[in-house]
Formats: sequence, C-alpha cells, structure tokens
Amino acid sequence: MAESGSYTGELLHDRYELLEFVESGAMGEIYRARDHRLEFRQVAVKLLKPGMPEDQVNRFRREALLTGGLSSPHVVKTSDFGELPNARPYLVMEWLRGETIAHLLGREERLPAKRAARIIDGVLAGLEAAHNGGVVHRDLKPENIFVVTEPGVTDHAKILDFGFARVYTDDAHALDVTGEERIVVGTVSYMAPEQLRGKQTDFKADLYSAAALLFRMVSGELPYETKGPDSGMVSQVAFRALRLDDAPRHLIEVDPELVGLEALDSVLRRGLASDPDNRFESAGEMRRAIAEAIGATALPPEASEPGAQAGVWSHPASGLHELGKLGGHPSSEMEEVAEPEAGNNAVWGYVIVGGAAVLAAFGYFLWRALR
Repeated sequence: MAESGSYTGELLHDRYELLEFVESGAMGEIYRARDHRLEFRQVAVKLLKPGMPEDQVNRFRREALLTGGLSSPHVVKTSDFGELPNARPYLVMEWLRGETIAHLLGREERLPAKRAARIIDGVLAGLEAAHNGGVVHRDLKPENIFVVTEPGVTDHAKILDFGFARVYTDDAHALDVTGEERIVVGTVSYMAPEQLRGKQTDFKADLYSAAALLFRMVSGELPYETKGPDSGMVSQVAFRALRLDDAPRHLIEVDPELVGLEALDSVLRRGLASDPDNRFESAGEMRRAIAEAIGATALPPEASEPGAQAGVWSHPASGLHELGKLGGHPSSEMEEVAEPEAGNNAVWGYVIVGGAAVLAAFGYFLWRALR
C-alpha cells in the first residue's frame, strides 16, 4: 500500500501535477495540484485510498457527479473524475483558500451574530440550489462547510462532501446516491430528529442541520443538552435519542450575554423544530428570516421551489442511473449511523462506523432507545 503523500510530483493523465500533499482522511488523500491545460489554475485532487470496497468507489463517483452538476457559488465545484493506471479513482475540485467552520470555531469558539448569519446565508444559498435540483445533502456539519477567504472575498461559505446525498426526482421516487436503501446517515450532533429515527427525510432535514450550525456558531454550543465529549458514540446517540422531541435551548440559556438576539432566537427555534412541518418551507425562506432578524439592509431574493429542477437527474445521461437506483423513500429500518461530531481537525474526513458486530449492536441499541 502506498504511503500518504507518495504521489507528490506525479502527473495524472498528462494534466494534473500533484504539487503538495495536504492531508489524509478516512477515505482518501487531498493534494494541491496544477492543471497543465490551464497553466495558472490550481486545483484540489482527491485520491481515493487503495482497496476501498465497490460501494465506496461508487459513492466517490456520485459525489463527483452531484457536485459537478449543481450550479451554485456556494457548492464546491468538481471539474473532473478519472482513474490511475492501478484503477485508483480520483476527482478534481476547485482549490479553496480558507478553512472549515470546524477549524474556525476551534480557534474562535464562537462568532458575532452578524458574521455567523453571513456565513449561514451562504450555506442556505447553496442548499437552495441543491434543493431546487432535488438534492438533499444529509450531512451538514462544521467539517463540511468551508469558509473561503481570499483577496476581495471573506466569509464566503461553500458546502463540501455530497457523498451521503439523496436525490429526489419527483414526489414519489428518490435516487439514493449512497447506494443503500436502509441507512441513517449524517453526523449525530447536527442530525434532524426524523433522520436519527430512520424515517423519511427531505430538504427540511438540511434546514434543521443549518439551524444547528448557526446556533453553534453564535453560542459556541449545540442547541440541546449533550452528555459531554468524553462519552462514547453509542452513549451520546442514546442520550439524544431519548430527548429528540425536547425544545431547543434559548440562546440566553447558553449565555446571558447573548441578550438582544430574540428575533434570531425565534428563527433558530423554528429551524430546530422537532416536527419537520413546523420548520421553514425552504432554504430561501429561512435565509430571508435570518436577514430580517439581524436587521440586514438587503434581503435575499425570493425563495425558489424545492425540487423544481429535480427532473434533470432522471435523464439517463446524468450518469446517476448506472450508479444508483430509483425507488421509494428510505424505510425506517436502520443499518448504519455516522459518528457524533468529529474533532476540529477533520476537514475532509468521512465518518464510517466499522465492523459488523459493532454496527449490529449499535443499530439494535438505538432501535430499542427509539421504540
């Protein structure tokens, strides 16, 4: 097996020169590279680790297809996909300068409300584009939001990692791009209640996660009581599973100094409603509500309709048909769940629960807790 960073200096398909090894995650390695067809353009090359199972390879390709097909300045753009001579796949993405929200909060703990609202506005703009195309992300968390900072641009949010996304092609069918029909995916700390219960999820699950992210950025804490970072994954999930219908905390309950944010607090409580029907109707509606709550001088455009452009993924030329399968909404039976919030240094990492025995025990434990 090749060591991490061992491809530095390689030229992929006579085009992408790998200049610098950036980091290694659970599924692959990230390199800063130069595109020789566009001599001055830097790109990020994500190289899948060798020996990954076929479903993970397919998930890698799905991520490339989705992020290449969505059009939004707030969604990371994938421009190419290929394989090395040894069949090891890679994808090419835009090179981003800045840091993830996880790194940002690790350094600053929490952000001023207006700055946090500016960042989440970009997240919601990206979600609006994804939802309009019928794509539900399902794994929003600090590690998957990149805050771009470069000359002339600050706090520009981009959504990363669509590997757990689900595509709804119409009201009755969905293309499960994870390759699994019965799966609960996401990061527990930011997962909507219906997602954790293994029930049908749609774009409103992403709105819950976005509200949880905004709460975390403003207050420095999560919107609900937790068992503490030292407890194990199963313990944390079970602790939260018994409290899924509890109302979120008010900002001033976390810190009395957050007084004066009552309007924003009301927006957060709606976004964090345990019943999806009580949340916002769209990412666009939530954007406008946040802008009004913080007294923004310019409001976002009128909200678009979720799913309005979803039919594009039904076309055989979209590439998703050969990877996924059209079928009904996910069943309530669970086979897998992602870990709680990862540490601040996990920028590109995918969280995988490994081991059949651990997986089975965890699924049974959570099922019993939610009965």
